[in-house]
Amino acid sequence: MHQGEAVSSQGSLAAYVGTAGGGALALLALLRLRLHFATPLPSSRPLAWLLTGTAGDLAVLAAGACLALLAGRRAPRAARAGYAAFAVALVLATAAWFDAVAFFGHAPRRTDLAVGMDATFLARSSDPAGAARLALAALGSACALFLASRRAARTSGILRPSSALLLAAAGGLLAWAPFPVPLRTTAQNAVAALALAPQRPESRNAGAPAFRSLDVPSGAPAAARPPAEPRPAGAPRAPAGLRPNVVFIVMEGVRAAELGAWGGFPGLAPTLDDLARRGVRVARAYSTGTHTPEGELALWYGLLASPRHLVLTNAPSDPGDGLPEILRRAGWRSFLWVHDGDQTFYRRDRFYSARGVRLIDGRDFDPRDPRTNWGFSDKALARVAVRALDRLEEPFAAMALTVSNHHPFQVPADAVTSFEPPQPSRGGFVSVPGLTELLGLHTGPMLKTIHYTDEAVGDFFRAAASRPWYARTVFVLCGDHGLPIAPLDGTPSPARFADLRHHVPLILFSPLLAGGVTLEAPASLADVPATLLGFFGIPGLPGDGQDLFAPPLAPAIAWDDEGRAATAFSSRFTYHAVLDARPDGLFATHETLYAAADRDGGRDLSEQEPEALAALRAAVLAWARSH
Repeated sequence: MHQGEAVSSQGSLAAYVGTAGGGALALLALLRLRLHFATPLPSSRPLAWLLTGTAGDLAVLAAGACLALLAGRRAPRAARAGYAAFAVALVLATAAWFDAVAFFGHAPRRTDLAVGMDATFLARSSDPAGAARLALAALGSACALFLASRRAARTSGILRPSSALLLAAAGGLLAWAPFPVPLRTTAQNAVAALALAPQRPESRNAGAPAFRSLDVPSGAPAAARPPAEPRPAGAPRAPAGLRPNVVFIVMEGVRAAELGAWGGFPGLAPTLDDLARRGVRVARAYSTGTHTPEGELALWYGLLASPRHLVLTNAPSDPGDGLPEILRRAGWRSFLWVHDGDQTFYRRDRFYSARGVRLIDGRDFDPRDPRTNWGFSDKALARVAVRALDRLEEPFAAMALTVSNHHPFQVPADAVTSFEPPQPSRGGFVSVPGLTELLGLHTGPMLKTIHYTDEAVGDFFRAAASRPWYARTVFVLCGDHGLPIAPLDGTPSPARFADLRHHVPLILFSPLLAGGVTLEAPASLADVPATLLGFFGIPGLPGDGQDLFAPPLAPAIAWDDEGRAATAFSSRFTYHAVLDARPDGLFATHETLYAAADRDGGRDLSEQEPEALAALRAAVLAWARSH
């Protein structure tokens, strides 16, 4: 090749690389704009977010251009083809990456990507729109390359490798500049994000034994789960033709005993007291277990806790048929889970991703928001949740979980009001049969963080009430479980301890529901899905639950794995037992039976009520053997 031809070829390659790179940069900017409008949690500083990501794209494209120009000194055609393949691959990878970011709500970890490549996940979450977006990205890349070829044929200007390196360095410095950009990780270039994607720490519960499939009936006998009667004519129903949104607000560690609407402290939780008065209050609602994922599984799938392990954690991809599947078949469009902590805790990321539920966690919060040991503040959660719900396609189903009311009970810096206990705590330790841990005395700090969580719930409802989706939404507010904290008036008896561990507030509130209603029958959080489906007019009783408006209800069965203790709450009695697994079977030991109103366990009725004792024992053992 003559020197003049070489210069012309180099100039043509430089023109091609510059035009192709510019076209790819424009496409990447369009994809980034689409992500801003598609993600359930956009950056609160969109211009800085967009410029940060574009700078990263520029750095990657310029670095590729430098390599192409260096290689083009010996093989211009091969360098041109290589840069074309690089530009197309970058645009397509970015389009796929941004779809993953929009789904997960954040830049995925490598293990999130492993979930995303799972066949079950792809079958549940892929859609024609996603394939169409990739096709448009490919078409755009082809157009950019075509324009680059036309320009290269008419231009002999030279882009030097040193210029490309300078652009790459400038883009890299801008992309990693120290100025604060909320959700910076979602702005990252796909290549950099994949290279830097962190691993998820493995669960400490890995390797637990298998359990029954979520969509298999529990098999409990009639004594444990009596057939539900048809929904009464006067039971609430959604307006004909309307598919209401559903929002679960699950409050970490909030117990019913302290709330004013349940006979606790006036002024501790004014927002919850007001919602209980204006909505449907369930007087005797009980958690299924003592861990948050057990409450989540109950609310989504109507399942009681398992005495063997945490189902959500140990079998996150197990197929099931609960609200995500039933509502999706009935026309619900969007599903979301929001938490101010870490979604990988208890393997929730795998559980929800396998079910087509978008996730938002503490990584997606503004780093300037207040936080505690366990995550960002509940008031930050309220802001994030409302913003995310604004961007969901209706009808939607979403769950927001608070975390501030958790040991060591730190009141976040954004608290506006405070609660001072009316008297000092008078007790703090109790021994429960089979329980190795002692009941700690943290009552005063706990009451203050309950008050803070209530303040955050108030913020949420004040913001939500101004949104158009509010009038079409059913809100379910509940505690996930109680806490092993002594009440203010002293050390509880073992019977009262069990009540404190499981008795939680449960409120159904909606502009679509008549208020001022109290349901007195004992209920489980596992009854919520069936109740919602009954309100929506969708047949089915998922899991172990029953419609709260169609009694008779089965006893509410709760499990405390620390003491291997099971409790059954019926309309007349409360039954406690420690479960003992022996080679010859499962047995209930340390049995006690109290009247439902005798929460302190003042009089054991085991000998006076043998039939009730036997019936509740049978219900508990049937549950334990089938779960």
